[in-house]
Amino acid sequence: MIIGVFGLNHTTAPVEIRETLYLSESITPILIEELKKHGISENAILSTCNRTEIYFATEDMEETIYTIKKILGKHCNIQPEWLSNYTYCFTGEDAYRHLFLVASGLDSMVIGEPQILGQVKDAYRTATFHNATGFFLNKVFHKTFNVAKRIRRETKIGYNPLSITSVAIELSKKIFGELEHKRILVVGTGEMCTIALKYFKKEGVKEILITNRTFHNAQKLAEEVIGTAYPFRDIPELLTAVDMVLTSTGSEQPIINKETVTGVMKKRKNKPLFFIDIAVPRDVDPFINDIENVYLYNIDDLMSLSQIHRADRMTESRKAHAIVDEEINKFIQWLQHLDMGPLITDIFLKAEEIREKELQKALSRLNTVDDETLKIINLLTKNIVNKLLHPHVSLIKKNGTPQVLEMMKKLFKLEGFEENDDEEKLDSWDKG
Repeated sequence: MIIGVFGLNHTTAPVEIRETLYLSESITPILIEELKKHGISENAILSTCNRTEIYFATEDMEETIYTIKKILGKHCNIQPEWLSNYTYCFTGEDAYRHLFLVASGLDSMVIGEPQILGQVKDAYRTATFHNATGFFLNKVFHKTFNVAKRIRRETKIGYNPLSITSVAIELSKKIFGELEHKRILVVGTGEMCTIALKYFKKEGVKEILITNRTFHNAQKLAEEVIGTAYPFRDIPELLTAVDMVLTSTGSEQPIINKETVTGVMKKRKNKPLFFIDIAVPRDVDPFINDIENVYLYNIDDLMSLSQIHRADRMTESRKAHAIVDEEINKFIQWLQHLDMGPLITDIFLKAEEIREKELQKALSRLNTVDDETLKIINLLTKNIVNKLLHPHVSLIKKNGTPQVLEMMKKLFKLEGFEENDDEEKLDSWDKG
């Protein structure tokens, strides 16, 4: 079984490409199920403002990549050449290394940024919830979380952590100098906007306007942090009264277009207006840059600013890369040990096949099972299987003599072992 990753990020594709391939929380489960349906039973999808990546386990790399491209092309309505010109594919050791670097913040636009580890954990959690992880991906992701934790503990890569939001605030200070007397509109109430508001509060900004499609969320954020909430429909009016707009929503289409801004600028009598759009997909129509005295900065424009801090973090980054190299070697040794005993793999796969079969049989007898109960049952059965297999696997590793291996093959009915009627009898007793 080969572990691989197919995707693109801020170093291989501009924001206009990344936003087209951005996979929202609503579409991710659909793609996971479709990948499973097409034979990629182990897969996890990570999609953020800076990257979209699909991690997978496969025995046929060429067929898997073909399938992934086909499914992405179908759901994202993209030009076929984009999947060749802007993407990468890593397998084996390169794939493990890439994931370790990503989760540790070493492959981010802002080195050491703290949000990415949580996003990787969310991607893995979603895949697990949809039964899209097995023995191989579970091991890789669990190892990844341990590596990221070790890097945070043993280096200062996360000390005084930076983020895209903090770089955006720094850009606003470069534009205006002191922010205290500026009027700022924040569009969105997600994590990035929440962080931005805390920074603005720290900078002493007095007039902050907050809007969101769900007005209640804007009110709640204004009460918890700082600002005054306004209805989303008031955006054109709000734009006439502010100096700067920082926006980060989950909209799949621009929410501020050129026509709106053109009208706004007439009312402002061409007073300069600055936009910092850190959303992917973008919230602001890029063509507003053509309007006189309107200045738009998107997430890629922040990259040059982030490079200033990159030099400060290079020493810690080198330490972190050394840890990644060490952990890669450990993981490769573990995999080699696993390869030396393929029987272990067969045992886990056979057990997983039985677990899944019996789980589906049990669920079919229940009237309804809510998602949380299903998640608990799934985790329970996995834990039971792992605990039952542990002493057998330990015996193979410690004393893998031909006699022990042969005994295990018979015990787990491997290599063409013919089943008798016992299992059918057990099923009939269970039904009775």
